[in-house]
Amino acid sequence: MTNVQLYFAIGVPTFTVLLGIVIGLIQSNHVLNQLNLRFTSLENGMNTRFSILEGRMNLFDQDMKTLVRVSNDLDVRLGRLEERLAR
Repeated sequence: MTNVQLYFAIGVPTFTVLLGIVIGLIQSNHVLNQLNLRFTSLENGMNTRFSILEGRMNLFDQDMKTLVRVSNDLDVRLGRLEERLAR
């Protein structure tokens, strides 16, 4: 076997493996970019949903404060009526 044949016997498979590794890295980089885009869009969607939920909770909190205030007013009025009836 000559040196050229030895170089081809070792070099061609090595080159093929290295080329496969490089192509695999390029493809994995593409896949990672797609995953990053998907996670970013998912994160944006979740942020939007949480913002909507936070707005609803703020409205609910305001409504509850109004109900508590009205309930306290009614308590005061009922107390006055009870005092008048007790006399």
